[in-house]
Amino acid sequence: MKSKHYNTRYGFFVGSKKGYTGFRNRLRVKKFTKLIDPHKEEKILEIGCNTGILLSNLSRFSDKVYGIDVNKQVIEKINSKKVQVMSATKLKFADNYFDKICAFEVIEHIAEFDQAFRQIYRVLKTSGTFYISFPVEIIRGQSALLDAIVAHKNPFFARKLHVHKLNPTKIKKIIKDIPFKIIQSKIIFIPMPSFFMVLQKQNRRI
Repeated sequence: MKSKHYNTRYGFFVGSKKGYTGFRNRLRVKKFTKLIDPHKEEKILEIGCNTGILLSNLSRFSDKVYGIDVNKQVIEKINSKKVQVMSATKLKFADNYFDKICAFEVIEHIAEFDQAFRQIYRVLKTSGTFYISFPVEIIRGQSALLDAIVAHKNPFFARKLHVHKLNPTKIKKIIKDIPFKIIQSKIIFIPMPSFFMVLQKQNRRI
């Protein structure tokens, strides 16, 4: 994931509360909050929190909600100690720290996402859960076309935003050497179809 691709224009467009993007975000926040099912005592990390729309909603249920994003310009505007500029491939948190981690419509942006999975495994508590979603795409980047046009004035930039075209089989291959157990895998609509998976950390070293 190259942070230069994720600038203020990009961040505030995909985090908008207006128009189609706003409708999409309201649907996602409602859906993702229900899927995560946050509780007061849980420590939760959102990877790729952007402007903090989901993060803010999760914070209604727990005061131990944290967020990270590589978009420095947007994170600086949020100005919260619980939100940091950070890559998922280099998480600056202690081992076995979080009860739940989520990355919704994010991992398709991360070039070295195998390293991200290892980092997520490290900072999750044993039996902790990792919630992920990623778009169902026939052509890599197709679901990022609007984002690319608005943020970068170039539809072909969509393939720089989405560096992977993913499906559950590819995720299974990535985690074959990482002790995650897949406890849920299905397609959801937010509003376009996305794959949704829940991975649970097993008590084994890697």
